[in-house]
Amino acid sequence: MSTSAYHKLGERCRDIALYNSTSALLGWDQETCLPGKGVAYRAEQCAFMKGRAHHLFCAPEVGGWISECEQVEGGEDPVRLANVRDWRWSYDRATKLPGELVERSERVRAHAMSAWAKAREENNFTEFQPHLESIIDINRQKAECYGYRDNPYDALLEEYERGASTAGIAKLFGELKPQLCEIGAAAARRSETVSSELLSGHYPREAQSGFNEKVARAFGFDFDAGRIDTAVHPFCSGLAPGDTRLTTRYDEKDFCSSLYGVLHETGHGLYEQGLPAEHHGTPAGNSVSLGIHESQSRLWENHVGRQPAFWQHWFPVASQAFQPLVARQPDEVIAFTTKSRPSLIRVEADEATYDLHIILRFEIERELISGDLAVADLPEAWNARFEEFFGIKVPSDTEGCLQDIHWSMGALGYFPTYTIGNLAAAQLFASANAQIPGLANELSAGNYESLLGWLRSNIHERGGELLPADLIRAATGEDLSPGYHLQHLRDRYLSTA
Repeated sequence: MSTSAYHKLGERCRDIALYNSTSALLGWDQETCLPGKGVAYRAEQCAFMKGRAHHLFCAPEVGGWISECEQVEGGEDPVRLANVRDWRWSYDRATKLPGELVERSERVRAHAMSAWAKAREENNFTEFQPHLESIIDINRQKAECYGYRDNPYDALLEEYERGASTAGIAKLFGELKPQLCEIGAAAARRSETVSSELLSGHYPREAQSGFNEKVARAFGFDFDAGRIDTAVHPFCSGLAPGDTRLTTRYDEKDFCSSLYGVLHETGHGLYEQGLPAEHHGTPAGNSVSLGIHESQSRLWENHVGRQPAFWQHWFPVASQAFQPLVARQPDEVIAFTTKSRPSLIRVEADEATYDLHIILRFEIERELISGDLAVADLPEAWNARFEEFFGIKVPSDTEGCLQDIHWSMGALGYFPTYTIGNLAAAQLFASANAQIPGLANELSAGNYESLLGWLRSNIHERGGELLPADLIRAATGEDLSPGYHLQHLRDRYLSTA
């Protein structure tokens, strides 16, 4: 492999990373503290940064450097092999997009995110409708530019999960749906005796913030290299080595909303902080896919944070922070945090019903991209589909089709990665338990170092070295399987033990 060409590619991509990380910082700022009147100029800033990064990567010399690297035989360095493999894939894909479309997409996205936040707050879908229509149109154009074998949605899926296809996801979801409906119905019946008001009381925001930080720090999140802020929709931004931002939102009547938001985003943050900093800017230094990323958040949120052992350890600390818990017992908190009932809001859904939210969004996204569903008809279609899936009526668009930020971000094809992440989380956690002697006892004692170390070695530090399917196979010894996730749900919600 040509050291010269490889070196030039590395330098160019590190320059591009400066633009991309600055774009990410602009995005974080917009979602946390940008004044409303700053949105128009922010849109121009984002368009400039993304356009410049696109121009630098799509330059003809970059294609020449990649070809030169591919033509030189020899060399088994997995980092170099991974970088050249992904540079080729990304270059071939990026050069199909006109620079003007990239910049226009960023402008539309910046305005759409602001309009979505306002529409959500005011329960006014028509405020967001024209922005979503533009986003759907842009995504259709991107799909046509990229090309696809069977379905335009394939081209969008591939952006977030290499190797995924519409047909494959539809088949997986078709197999999962009846089992999830069965588990969800049984879990809801079992949870009927757990009152929704069991932990009712006043939980000051400051107390929530302090408790959340203690748990995130115990999990291993480095606050010298990160922080937690407030946003309309919780998210994690890995801006650069040494700078990972988490956000959550607060409900002073329900401390679990912010807590599990933080546990979820901490999983993402631990992944970002564990990526190989020496390869930052190159594919080997990036997370490999959103499905793998989601596996980390779901693992820490659910397989650790909703285990009975978690609350046996943390209840004394929580009861010191929150006065309403003084009169409660750990078993009551465990019952409340694993209670199952259909929820209007995806991010607050329990594990037994969560994936049905994803299947619903996948079906709707396919129809929006294909044109079978007009944006103007989205609220009605959402409400009807939601009642079919969950048996409850949607009272408002804020609690319906406006609840998620993703479409305002232009992220069509993103949602299926959440269920892929659930499957991977269960499989990875099972493998960690099999490979780490005494892990259950360590977690019961609030010791998370061994689990984090295993994830560091098997997932985080490998960056983009392996493609998603190969990474799961390397970590667990088998292909990704829904069996672990389904068994986890049955054990948690249906077991009589």
